[in-house]
Amino acid sequence: MATHPDSGTKARLLAAAREQFALRGVKDTTVRDICTQAGANLAAVNYHFGGKDKLFMAVLMDFLEQAQQKYPVHMGLGPEAPAEERLKAYIRSLLYRLMGDGDPVNEKLGQLLGAEFIEPSENFEIVTERYVTPHHEVLLDILRQLLPNAEERVVHLCAAGVVGHCMLFDNAKQLIRRMYPELALEALGVELVADFVFRYAQAGIARMGESA
Repeated sequence: MATHPDSGTKARLLAAAREQFALRGVKDTTVRDICTQAGANLAAVNYHFGGKDKLFMAVLMDFLEQAQQKYPVHMGLGPEAPAEERLKAYIRSLLYRLMGDGDPVNEKLGQLLGAEFIEPSENFEIVTERYVTPHHEVLLDILRQLLPNAEERVVHLCAAGVVGHCMLFDNAKQLIRRMYPELALEALGVELVADFVFRYAQAGIARMGESA
């Protein structure tokens, strides 16, 4: 099957942008930097992506797609698995996606994604709709099974607690490294942290279930 000649340029721009954003950050990366590395003309970013900001969103979506393929939210479990096992799988998946695979580019892109969660840019809604919301709905479904009698507000608060606890180990990693180096995510390992967050969340969810 013939490949459209523009597809090669688009792929090179995406790859170049991935490295440049990771190296320089979004603000300090220029379209010229990206196009020079990609071997494309300056109009190519606008033609293929609609500008630098939308190209950044494309980079984040590509990053999330690769992470989802490697660490799916179910981590190999089927829909018939007990809700407790699905919750632990979700936590493991999220932590692995946050921590990355040791690649410094992926780690930096993860940090840039975290910054978008805290202060979303104008175009971040497309990333939320395509990746964040569907993943969060999986967590909400698990928690509804664990808290069948709870109000929806309680379910959402528990979901925020699970995600927030996972993100703490990633977003506050520099502070943790300085204050408690033995508790750093990379020092403990994802599996140990995932087990801790799961057991901590499990206890809290059980307590919320008692008062529902």
